[in-house]
Amino acid sequence: MRECQLFACVLLALISQSYVISVSGGPTGKGYCPENEYWNNKGFCCDKCHAGFKLKEECPKNNTRSLCVKCENGTFLETANHYDKCFSCRKCSKANSKELSPCTFRSNRECGCEIGYYFNNLSPSDWECSRCRKCGPGQLTVAECGKKQNTKCQCKENHYAVPGKNLCLPCAECQDDCPDVCKSTTPPNILGSSKPTSPPGLIHHILVPVCACITVLAVGVFLLYEGIRLWKKKSRALSSQQSTPVSDDQTLIITVAPDKELDESVPFTNQPCEPELNGKLPDCIPREIKIHEFFYFVLDEVPIGRFKELVRRLGVSEQNIDRAEQDHRNSKDAHYQMLKVWSDSGSGGGNNVLPWHRIQMFVDTLKDMYLVNCADNIESRFLSKDPSTSN
Repeated sequence: MRECQLFACVLLALISQSYVISVSGGPTGKGYCPENEYWNNKGFCCDKCHAGFKLKEECPKNNTRSLCVKCENGTFLETANHYDKCFSCRKCSKANSKELSPCTFRSNRECGCEIGYYFNNLSPSDWECSRCRKCGPGQLTVAECGKKQNTKCQCKENHYAVPGKNLCLPCAECQDDCPDVCKSTTPPNILGSSKPTSPPGLIHHILVPVCACITVLAVGVFLLYEGIRLWKKKSRALSSQQSTPVSDDQTLIITVAPDKELDESVPFTNQPCEPELNGKLPDCIPREIKIHEFFYFVLDEVPIGRFKELVRRLGVSEQNIDRAEQDHRNSKDAHYQMLKVWSDSGSGGGNNVLPWHRIQMFVDTLKDMYLVNCADNIESRFLSKDPSTSN
């Protein structure tokens, strides 16, 4: 038991000795002291004096306190220290100066300047109250004078600064400070000049007519293309109508202007059948398209990236679109399901049959999306088809 106590004492002594070495710096010399202490010449840490106090006597040994005294009137120390003297407070005795805050044993006196002057630091240890600048003729005040800032001035618009003088004069000729004067709106005399130039105004007068001509040409080409496309569409439809035999339950109505030959401008009806009242015959040719044939043709024509936009325009809800994508990992199967939802929401046609007016609505929607080629292909395949050959 006694041997255990002896071993414990030796262990505690070794630990305390290592702690003293680590604090005092050990054999390497000057050691580390906490922020509120300093390393003195005797080889150990002493506590610092608080702000506003100076050191009178260092701590005599480790773990003892130093003797500090308060700074005398007219002196100060702003931070914790181990100085034996305090700093003298600044005096606000300069011309046009005034005291902003008094001297205390913890802070220096703060000086400012009277109205019309600003605090100007001449060097780290010297200052003065300088008179505020006044903006001269042709100048505007950007920042007022006050505290440690002088008045800031700048020239008015279309004015330039005169070197060495506190004024700005109006621009009269082209120079660096007068860029607006350098702009000319009069075209040069090309015939009388040996070196013709092209000012910005001349370039503007050339570009505007050129751009206008290009725009008119583009619109003309577009209208020509649309006219040819519509003419071909009507020609195909007219050819299909002329080759269709008229039966007892079908009537083809063609309206021809008086004294004019039948041409591409002849209007014709190609609308879904709606029987009229009083027993009259329908005024159109009924067309029915098998759903699966139409759907697979559409899946090959419409770009995949535009398909969701198409079915949204057709009235398919976001819930049905999400359900179709969740039920089918293959995008083509999901798109087929979206088309099925659209066809089921319509009326007419019967089982697995799509009526003509639903096809026309589909084509019009594609045209609204600027997918004109897709719309033309679908229109050519299904809407211009001879009803006698439909399945």
